[in-house]
Amino acid sequence: MHRVERSGGRMPIQTIRTVAIDQRLTDPEWRFAQGPLAGIRGFAIVIADERGVEGHGYIRAMPPWTEPLAVVKATFDYLSADLIGQDETAIGTIMDGLDRRLHGALPVKAGIECALLDLRARALGVPLHDLYGGKRQERFANTRIIPLKSPQRMAEVAAELAEAGFRHLKVKVSGEPELDIARVRDVRAAVGQDIALMIDANESYSPKLAVRTINAMARYGLDLVEQPTSARDFKSLIAVASALDIPVEADESAQDLQSILRIVEAGHVASINLRILNHGGPSRTAQAIAVCRAANVDFRFGAVFGSSIVHAHTLHLAASLPPPRFPHEFSEMALLDNDLYSGLHLEAGTVAVPAGVGTGLAFNG
Repeated sequence: MHRVERSGGRMPIQTIRTVAIDQRLTDPEWRFAQGPLAGIRGFAIVIADERGVEGHGYIRAMPPWTEPLAVVKATFDYLSADLIGQDETAIGTIMDGLDRRLHGALPVKAGIECALLDLRARALGVPLHDLYGGKRQERFANTRIIPLKSPQRMAEVAAELAEAGFRHLKVKVSGEPELDIARVRDVRAAVGQDIALMIDANESYSPKLAVRTINAMARYGLDLVEQPTSARDFKSLIAVASALDIPVEADESAQDLQSILRIVEAGHVASINLRILNHGGPSRTAQAIAVCRAANVDFRFGAVFGSSIVHAHTLHLAASLPPPRFPHEFSEMALLDNDLYSGLHLEAGTVAVPAGVGTGLAFNG
């Protein structure tokens, strides 16, 4: 796409539309500690200006972990009702207006902000990361999830992923000590010592059982433990993190800026898992990153199940930041079919920042 020259002044938003994106997981038996996941229903958000330049964002539904699709869509329709005619360059003012119009609704606001930022970058004829200060990184290693299965089957999946080039694997566990230890043991045996392993309990352990079980797993070599205990029990997360030698990461416990502030002030937690959809968009995510950096706490971008357009948005933000201590998760898009966006590719377990203007992805809707 060629650069669109602007003469300055107000640039009004001309149209807003959504296009349904219904995706199924290619692994019909995919599950984690909180249940199975068979598919994702969502919408591409397409915002265009009077010159026909389009910006793209994304909203989705994953009940019971999000609102149902009808609620997500109704929330978007309500928030976007007054956007026509507003100045596309005044993104901060627009987002402030959305906050006044409706409290919360962070995933929907994230989709709108992403579309506005993509529109701005495309209108300027620059890649999206230019809006974040420029690109520091070209390509990212990925941490890839091994979903819950039998130990033998998880070991087989791990071996397949290692053969495909992934050097960082995340083993899902379910709060069942003997079974979980067997899962980690068999995965380690299948991939050898050169592959980095972490586990993700998705809140499935009590504090004492978490410490006992994770210490028993330590002999197999773990780089990170993600969300071992309930997000509703803040003290238990801190207690487990302080009791373990293996670094602990907060995910479900760190879904808003206030929670992140509380976690980093308490100490002991080594890393915060971030997602731009959960935190309300790139701007709010940047605030969370600033808190982590000020407290000398690591952070990384976690897995998102949905269209590759949200991965592209996250990649551009990540490209503007220093390399993470623990690799991001940009690869679960490979599990989903029927995407309407193209241009993001996995290669030997890595993904490159898309080239071109805006996100760099092409829309096929």
